[in-house]
Amino acid sequence: MRIAVVGAGIAGLSAARALVDRGNAVTIFERGRAPGGRVGTRILSAIELPRGLSGEVAFDHGAQYFTVRDQRFSELAAEWERDKIIAKWTGRIVSFDGEGWEDVDPATSRYVGTPGMGAIATALASGIDIEYGRKIESLDPLLRNFDRVIVALPADQARLLVSGIPELLSQFDRVEMKPNWTVMAAFEEKVAARFDAAFVNGSALGWIARNTSKPKRNWKIDCWVLQASSAWSQAHLDDQADEVGSFLMEAFHDLIPAGLPKAFYATVHRWRHATADPPLAVGAIHDDASRITLCGDWCKGSRVEDAYLSGLIAARL
Repeated sequence: MRIAVVGAGIAGLSAARALVDRGNAVTIFERGRAPGGRVGTRILSAIELPRGLSGEVAFDHGAQYFTVRDQRFSELAAEWERDKIIAKWTGRIVSFDGEGWEDVDPATSRYVGTPGMGAIATALASGIDIEYGRKIESLDPLLRNFDRVIVALPADQARLLVSGIPELLSQFDRVEMKPNWTVMAAFEEKVAARFDAAFVNGSALGWIARNTSKPKRNWKIDCWVLQASSAWSQAHLDDQADEVGSFLMEAFHDLIPAGLPKAFYATVHRWRHATADPPLAVGAIHDDASRITLCGDWCKGSRVEDAYLSGLIAARL
């Protein structure tokens, strides 16, 4: 079969990988310049560093790590770990509330791509025909040239492409995509925190992480990723980026008793379609009449593994 996949996030890559391995001809159409979607790494190698600092500045500005539960994903993760595409993140993770913080159960194995989260997308994309810089605004041309089309986009974007197909359109009634504001900051000195990441409650922030603590990162430069909570991001969706950045940096400062050293770099990114609330528990949605399949983490769950499994289910054509 000749199959088009719209979107090179983890779900789209997973579907394409499974279909190619079974001998199908697959082309992915991706509007961005790299695979992975929210599983990506922002790298700033040409930035002017303060005296005494050297090396690249990098941030996992979307998905922070992934866990493994399903046997199918476990087998793939074992291959990735063997090939040094991923490694376990053993940093100290805590949970903040209004009274202070406490350690999170360390029994959970958390994995990250090396040297960045984008490494797992690069591995999945290997050998697959991907046309970058291709924003698909209508599925009609694809349906004329391919036997099947898999739409692996966030729910809000997928809805626009199937707006003329009632059978598929009705699937979106139970899904709402929530945004996320993310700050990436690099400091001249190490932040005086006795932890490497934290789930935060009762704050505009929902998660903070010392990117430098992950394996195969540049330990010489202290880089942090700050992610606002879904509720705060939703309430401030259309705020100015510089105002969001200042507010979230102040919230970070409030969590560090010694205060923050000077940040020589800080930027803000808004993920408009970060997570589904709630995600469907269907895996993928097939419509044989239209020859269209929908998949993505919003079809299965909010974890990286869910996106991967959604793609596998979408590939069962």
